[in-house]
Formats: sequence, structure tokens, C-alpha cells
Amino acid sequence: MQPLVSIIMPSFNQATYLNDALDSVLQQSWRHVELIVMDGGSTDGSVAILQARQAQDPRLRWWSQPDKGPAHALNKALQKVRGTLVGWLNSDDRYTAGAIARAITSMQAHPEWMMCYGQGEHINAQGQYIEHYPTLPTQEAGTHQVPEKATFQNGCFICQPTVFFKAVMPRLLGPLDQQLGAAFDFDYWLRAFNAFPGRIGFIPTVQAQSRLHDDCITQSQRRRVAIEGMATLARHQGSAPGHWVLTYINEQTQQGVTSHALKQDIEQLMQEIRSYMQPHEWHTLLTELENRQYPLNA
Repeated sequence: MQPLVSIIMPSFNQATYLNDALDSVLQQSWRHVELIVMDGGSTDGSVAILQARQAQDPRLRWWSQPDKGPAHALNKALQKVRGTLVGWLNSDDRYTAGAIARAITSMQAHPEWMMCYGQGEHINAQGQYIEHYPTLPTQEAGTHQVPEKATFQNGCFICQPTVFFKAVMPRLLGPLDQQLGAAFDFDYWLRAFNAFPGRIGFIPTVQAQSRLHDDCITQSQRRRVAIEGMATLARHQGSAPGHWVLTYINEQTQQGVTSHALKQDIEQLMQEIRSYMQPHEWHTLLTELENRQYPLNA
């Protein structure tokens, strides 16, 4: 008997990309799938798309009502899962061909795995390839070893839409943290690594494509991503390094933010993240900011 795979999909006003995401699930070679879409009350035509697609394929189930953000939508979707394996795909991302079958095969070959993830790619609004996601480990023939959890200090090495996990995992870990607006996935991976050491696997194949566009969290909430990422590291691993701040500053500079505006932003940001850093990291960051001509009174 083929196991049922449940794909959960939070969505809000993503009509532009929604059909592409739905196709990438419903056209998979693995047919024993249910697709659960939790729409946050979209007003852009998404509901009409979902109605039409459900009429074509009853494997799609959907609900549309206001929610408290994507983590809340995902938690609601997880309550409706009927499969034994769960995938999480945002409505502006897409799976590569054969992704679900590869996840099933890998999880069956490694019954000790609670979760697995694969390589990913960034694509643009038009669906064109931008770059490879900085996944760890890099692709090596035959390897299924995952990196030590300490490498999370350098950033999130897991491309979220490539992840599949056993349906029991959320019952053991608890729900996603709805207080986080940008780092709820990062927090969940850290929790999984802490809870299931040696039971998280890697698929050395591109499993999904994460779309970068002006409205996605990765692009539109860079400051929040930095702050919540550092807060999450401090909560799970004791502290966070200063390069998260430097990366944010580099991004703002590339976007043409003026030095005066950026200095004011940095001063406020530093107040918010100071408690997340070790003293030596803090002073190293202050020195680097001074070298960049952003001296702070701290």
C-alpha cells in the first residue's frame, strides 16, 4: 500500500504564483497525495483559483479565513493532515519533478529518519533560476550525513520547501511558534535537530525552488529576519554571532539606503539584539561597525 503524503500550503494573496505551486504538487509522479491549502482570506482571486482547481482534482482541500500569519496557517493545516509524511510548500514556491517520490524512497530506506531535506534553488518572480540555495552539506555522491547543529550559527542551511517529515513530528515538537513572523521555520529546524539527533537526513538532489520576489518574507522583512534569527539562535544555542547584523547592513547598502538613515537604523537594531550576543562578539561587531564608519555609543 502506498503511503499518503500530505502537503501543507499557507497562502495569502499569491494568485500570481498559486497555480504554479499547485501544479508542482498535483502533477508529481507520486499520486497518493493530499494538498491542504490554508488561505488567509485572500482578495486577489486566489479563492476562485482554489475553487476551480478543487473541482478538477479532489486531492486538493482548502480553507480561506483570516489568520494570524503563516505560522498560524501552518498549525491549522497540520491539524487536518491525514498522511504519514508531511511536506510544507509555500504558495509561491514549487517542487521539482519527482521530489515527493524521492522523499518517500529516502524515508523508507532510512526508517530512523524523522525528517529529511534536500538541495534547493532560488528562482525569480518569473520562475527563472537565480542561484543555488546554500544548503549543507554540499552534494557529494552517496552521502546522507547532515551537518552539526552548530552550523546554524552561520545561517539557515535548510531550504524550507525541500523539507519532509513524519506526521508524528509536530505532535512531538509541538506547533510552530506563532510569535515569530519570519523565523518560525528556522526555529522549527533547530527544535528538530535538538529533539532528534542523528535522525535527520539529507537528499543530495534539488527538491524544490524557493521564489524570491518583492512580497516574500525573505525579501520584504530583512530586518525582522535578522532580529528573529538571532533571537532564535540565542534561545536554542545560547548566543548569536554579529555577522547576521553585517549581512543586513550589506543588503541595505546594496539597496541604496542612505548612510544617515542606515546609522539610525543600526543604532536601534543594536539595542534590540545586544542581549543575544556574547560580550566578545558584541565588541567585535562594534569594531567592525566603526571600521565601516558607523561608530556607535555603546
